[in-house]
Amino acid sequence: MENTIDTLFGNGLFSNIYFVDSNPGKIETLEVKKINEEIKELKNVQSFNLSGHKIAKDGLLSLNIRENVKHDLIVRLNFGSNNIEMKYFNVGFFKRFFYKKDPNTLVDTFRGKDWIITSEDIISELSSLEQFVYISGYSDVRLVGHIGETMIFKMMDLDNVIYMGNKGSITAVFNRNLSDEEDGIVVEYLIKLNENTTKIIVH
Repeated sequence: MENTIDTLFGNGLFSNIYFVDSNPGKIETLEVKKINEEIKELKNVQSFNLSGHKIAKDGLLSLNIRENVKHDLIVRLNFGSNNIEMKYFNVGFFKRFFYKKDPNTLVDTFRGKDWIITSEDIISELSSLEQFVYISGYSDVRLVGHIGETMIFKMMDLDNVIYMGNKGSITAVFNRNLSDEEDGIVVEYLIKLNENTTKIIVH
């Protein structure tokens, strides 16, 4: 299961990703804090109820799992994010004669965020900037570069949209154990939005 998810999110889209062996999944974390001049380790235990997703047995199982998880992530981002619309490509018939696209206006929308997931057209605009640094990635949600501290990920089936958030914005928990049933494989996982994420629809 870890290898399958690594192929989906191989470049560290978010830091809160866990693998468990049961459902509910229990996650134990240690946080080191300085309290009254003394360093202390604080233990935190969280329990997550995972949802079961039936995956078809036909085709490549790992690919089917990745497509299911990727779809679920986009659904969460679509319905759990703050929505903003901006004009960039289509500015109107008359305005386009004296309008010059400036990719810096796109950068201004996600400045201060840890990551964005966006489309090929948006990345083409961003990559024209000097501050765009290309990074070679391999995953389905593929890291392609960064501008400043913001990591830029590409997803092929998006159309002129920018999702953005921070490292703590999403928690993902996956059960390593799959259930083999007659009509499909059951995968248990949870994708949860913790903090504000934003969806920018670029026209």
